[in-house]
Amino acid sequence: MRSSPASPVPGISPDQGPPLSVPLSFFFTAPLALIAAGALLLGGDPNQLALVHLGTVGFLLFVMLGALYQMLPVVAGAVVPMPRAAHLVHLLLLAGAGTLIAAQATNEASLFLAAVGLLSSALGAFLIPAAWAAARSPMHTPTSWGMRLALLALAAVGVAGLRLAWARGGHVFTGDWLALRLAHAHLGFVAWLGGLISAVSWQVLPMFYLVAAPSVRVTRVVLAGVAVSTVTLSIAVLGVVPYSVVPWLIAPGAVAVWAVQPAWALRALVSRKRKRRDATLWLWWVSLVMAPVCLVLGALSAWTSLEWMPRLYGVIVLWGWAGAVVHGMLMRIVPFLVWMHWCAPLVGQPGVPSARELLPDRLVSVGAVLHLLALGGGVLGAMTGEWRFFGVGLALTGSWLIFVLASTVRRGRGSGAA
Repeated sequence: MRSSPASPVPGISPDQGPPLSVPLSFFFTAPLALIAAGALLLGGDPNQLALVHLGTVGFLLFVMLGALYQMLPVVAGAVVPMPRAAHLVHLLLLAGAGTLIAAQATNEASLFLAAVGLLSSALGAFLIPAAWAAARSPMHTPTSWGMRLALLALAAVGVAGLRLAWARGGHVFTGDWLALRLAHAHLGFVAWLGGLISAVSWQVLPMFYLVAAPSVRVTRVVLAGVAVSTVTLSIAVLGVVPYSVVPWLIAPGAVAVWAVQPAWALRALVSRKRKRRDATLWLWWVSLVMAPVCLVLGALSAWTSLEWMPRLYGVIVLWGWAGAVVHGMLMRIVPFLVWMHWCAPLVGQPGVPSARELLPDRLVSVGAVLHLLALGGGVLGAMTGEWRFFGVGLALTGSWLIFVLASTVRRGRGSGAA
């Protein structure tokens, strides 16, 4: 057995993170949700809640949990105990997500109750050790604080969603249903997705694209905005806030993650010294341009009565903003992890590929084009009701992601074995 040398990237070593199979199991599952969503759209008149949760739980949550298992110990210094228990989290989450989608598609009460049990078990099995590790971490960087805040937001999103599912399972609900739904959605959009994407970007953009780190002022403003919305929307989940007030609770976090954060990232990318072509940057640009669009569409959805506006808002948030940046991060993080685990120990020997060679730009470019075509189909569907183009785009993007991830792993494993 060969020993791992010191990492060529300062402060990052495979020994700090979980086994490679942990993040990869989550990453390979996520594109299946895109294929399933495409199939529903092509099947005609799909359930909108089922589609939204295929995007949020099926795609985005799987990728972000896989990334957190890797980044909490490596970036935030929070070593999650029993990392192989992540495979149990993966199975529970897969079963829970599938049951929830089936419940929303069929409106079957017993399926909602089964989903509550499975998803609460999955979230508990992830959040308890992750939160314990994050609380004990000695690191106090903006990224580590952002990850702690994101874990809190995920817990709040879970409580709100489980409360909604419990009520759909036939139990009495007392409170403002619309306020709870709106708070649940934006705890997910702004606090969980927005908070974690912002925190991770403060580490990923300087590391992979050689941009300047954000100023203390930027990180404090973003963290403060997300924290305010997380706390106030969590209070709204308890049923003490009327629907008309909830949009104002969303506003601080929305401005932070859809205006302040992208303004820094855009300026940093434009001014970076190394202008080397990188196909993953296409997806970053899409996400950053879509961020202020999310802010505008969110305000219009809250304060206008246009029937198609909430649908367009959902497409832009989930696929134009969050989906694009998560797609781009996958194309950078997966080859890096594969290289670190299988190729880094062989550095200096002939024939050892670089991380970029494990995933050529041309493959990433195809995925980016498919993502953009799907986004165009989603905008068309939201405004006209013709969803088939979006369905085809999602199915093709999901299939391509699986192919790209598998080919990257195959190249890395072959290089390590050689």
